[in-house]
Amino acid sequence: MNWETTLFVLCLAVVVLVAFTIPVLLQLRRTIQNLDATVTTLNQNLPQILKNLDSITENIRQSVSTVRVTVEETINRSLPSVLENVDRLTSTLGKSVEMVRSRVEDVSKGVERFRGGLGHFDDRLKGSTRSRISHALTTFAGVVKRVRVMLESMRP
Repeated sequence: MNWETTLFVLCLAVVVLVAFTIPVLLQLRRTIQNLDATVTTLNQNLPQILKNLDSITENIRQSVSTVRVTVEETINRSLPSVLENVDRLTSTLGKSVEMVRSRVEDVSKGVERFRGGLGHFDDRLKGSTRSRISHALTTFAGVVKRVRVMLESMRP
């Protein structure tokens, strides 16, 4: 090949390269223009968006504060009543335990008199019944006291 043919092939390659490069460069130019418009719009709207975000954040902060205060007030208002009810229940339970013990003793004495000669059997029955009822009532009183302690520990 001579140098003219080589030059012709080289020119043809450059023309083909330019033909393919022109659409790419045009598309790149349009993309840059769109990107510039987007950045301009974003720069214009971003301060308002941030202001709205600050406002939303403040509203959420106030709502959380209001909810916290309401919950604390509700707990502070209702907890003394609950503790008072537990105190009354504990007192009533204690009186009930004593009354049941007294009644068990009265019944046991009556059974003892009724049975007469079966005193040994009656003693076992009386001791067994008294200890079972006493144990059950003592356990229940312990549960009520634990509930009271737990409620008092929740008091702010």
